[in-house]
Amino acid sequence: MTSPLPPAEAPALTEDAFFLLRDLIEAHFGLRYETDTAYLLERRLQPRLLTLQLRSFLDYYDYLKNPALPEIDRIRELEDIYERLATRETYFFRESYQLDVLREILLPQLHSEQPRGKRLALWSAGCATGEEVYSLAIQVLESGLFDGWQVQIIGTDLSRTALDVAQRGVYGPSSFRQTEARLHQRYFRPLTGRWEVLPEVKRMCTFLRSNLIRDDFSIIGGPFDAVFCRNVLIYFSRQQRVPLIAKISDRLSPGGYLFLGHSESLLDVSTPLQLSHLGREMVYRRPLATGPIGSR
Repeated sequence: MTSPLPPAEAPALTEDAFFLLRDLIEAHFGLRYETDTAYLLERRLQPRLLTLQLRSFLDYYDYLKNPALPEIDRIRELEDIYERLATRETYFFRESYQLDVLREILLPQLHSEQPRGKRLALWSAGCATGEEVYSLAIQVLESGLFDGWQVQIIGTDLSRTALDVAQRGVYGPSSFRQTEARLHQRYFRPLTGRWEVLPEVKRMCTFLRSNLIRDDFSIIGGPFDAVFCRNVLIYFSRQQRVPLIAKISDRLSPGGYLFLGHSESLLDVSTPLQLSHLGREMVYRRPLATGPIGSR
């Protein structure tokens, strides 16, 4: 048995340990770390090694792979790793030009065509602390078109911590850096130094925990008229993107749209989706003439 570490002695991440942990993390969560980002793994996981009194990152890897470790403890440890590594940089109305296109073009189109009757379903995949989900709901309300419709807006994320924030719907000033004063006043009520999403917005939204790489998306519901998976693919390798996009495509209605972040594209990925104009935006669309969800 190794002796306990001195309190201030933090293990360094060796090259061998980096490759082992990187592959384990990618297999479980899809997150891809290259050698130039090894310092992030080291910095974010060092406190956990100190807590466990492990002398090296190789010892930590062995701990995670130890068959004697109860499965519930392994799952909790992996969840803790994800909480430490997950990036949650988001705010209301981020990349607002896409939300404008949603409100001004796609929502009126869906209201007029009613492709699934009076039902509207949107999905925010990788929703973090929920600002995007509530932004979508506000756009639906702002359109004024969907009174009497069955409206379902789903937000999914793997982080329990982020989903707890999303479900509470209470946010500080940094979440409103791109929010019009009118919308801030209309859809949020002030708390002490913070603001809470109003019930009329909250009741449209449901938050679910989901691993984009490992889970079967049938539990999420759908089919969806649009999926927002913005600034998520940048963290995944190309090998992980292919099956992910295929699963998302299966959750889209025929003719449904996939919105990606402004720095993301599917140009290097084989996908059933077609690049399409939606107003001034380039988005991806599931062809109209496709089989039912889950048929592929």
